[in-house]
Amino acid sequence: MTDSYLVNVTATEQLSPNLRRVTLAGEALRAWESTSKPDEFVHVHIPGEDPAEGWEDDHDIARHYTIRRWNPEVPSVEIDVVTHGHGLGASWARDAQVGDVCAISTAHGYYGAPEGSTRRLLIADATGLPAIARILEEAAPEETFDVLIELISMDDAIALPSPATVNVEWRVSGNGRGPSALVSCMRSLPVPEGDAYVWVACESAESRRARTFIRQEWTRHHTLYRIVGYWHVDQEEQLRKWNALTPEQQAKYAAIWDESRPDEVNWLELEPYLQELGL
Repeated sequence: MTDSYLVNVTATEQLSPNLRRVTLAGEALRAWESTSKPDEFVHVHIPGEDPAEGWEDDHDIARHYTIRRWNPEVPSVEIDVVTHGHGLGASWARDAQVGDVCAISTAHGYYGAPEGSTRRLLIADATGLPAIARILEEAAPEETFDVLIELISMDDAIALPSPATVNVEWRVSGNGRGPSALVSCMRSLPVPEGDAYVWVACESAESRRARTFIRQEWTRHHTLYRIVGYWHVDQEEQLRKWNALTPEQQAKYAAIWDESRPDEVNWLELEPYLQELGL
């Protein structure tokens, strides 16, 4: 079980119609450690009106969010949340008030461009926008980024300052409002050359399609790309299917995912098994 750190909401800010920033601070964060990865994330544990003791470790009331900015001096973290819809996380961020209590988990991150490479291709839906903003903000001047972002509305196209060279293309599609166009857009892009690093973050099913496309069409070593599924467009149905699996099937899933291997290597075995299970 991951550690939990109790925090208070200390500020909120509406960055765009569908993106809200929540700042969390508290003395517990002095023991919290950043991974230093620009797409690092935590689980935010959101209590109900009358939470039972230990709610901060309850993953049924946790949602996964990127750390947009970490200030160890305060200490505090900023989390930018996509607030369309009425899910637990969106409602929490939309209604958060200064003084509210929640908890965050230890941090994890995925982004890991190979040392020495400078070309980047970032592809994401709205949920990946906070991570892209931090990746670009923390980039080096010698890096060059091509960025494709799928938004709910063009009104959510926030500024993305960076010391690097950046080319951004915005699209309005997907994000639970209709089919995602990310993989279709990838098909129209030139094949990334050499050691260019590809990072994709979006809805889970679309992320799996992106992974399949990269392996079949762009043929890259696993160190040159990272694909992340941030959310499920049909989360309740996916949970129902998972709970319907036998203990043996769930155990096989767990056995395939080997923490000693890179995640993209694990996916080589996991994807065929998920398809076999109808997931």
